[in-house]
Amino acid sequence: MSTTRQRLNRSIVVDRAAVIADAEGIDAVTLSRIAHDAGVKQPALYRHVSGIEELWMLLSLRARDLLVEQLSTAVQNQSREQAVLSVAHAWRAFVRQHPGLYSATDRVPSVGDADVELSLTRVVAVLTSALNGYAISESQRAHCARSLRSALHGFCVLEKDNGHPEPYALDTSLQQLVELFCRGIETLES
Repeated sequence: MSTTRQRLNRSIVVDRAAVIADAEGIDAVTLSRIAHDAGVKQPALYRHVSGIEELWMLLSLRARDLLVEQLSTAVQNQSREQAVLSVAHAWRAFVRQHPGLYSATDRVPSVGDADVELSLTRVVAVLTSALNGYAISESQRAHCARSLRSALHGFCVLEKDNGHPEPYALDTSLQQLVELFCRGIETLES
């Protein structure tokens, strides 16, 4: 990163933090690092963010906004299992592309902040739309969407953090996860 002094705003601070997170991991994101890279003193950042917790929250919002875009594109013109598989691949691709930014989603509580709660609602809404081809009630669809979010988040975080014992078979594992999930939803169809 350049140490050339730059005029900052909140968006630029978040941009810099996202680049650091994806290149070096979320733990490398510090206010002092961002200030150094921007060529400013750390107190200058407090005009744009109140502290590291707010920065993590802003990063998590950015991550979910980008994830929603990617998932929305993936689900277009897809139905049933193909829609779920497309969403799964899109989720995995996003985490691979933005591992540090995605890690920010685990740094802030999922409840208690209206913006964070709305960002999660938007993610679940896209997952819910991926399930529209199944003949299940709206309530069942909502529960299934939350279950799908949990499954994809867990799978992708384990992959990102090298938590799968056989990483060479992960494509097959993801395919089977989707197949199992979809067979389960089919048992709920009326």
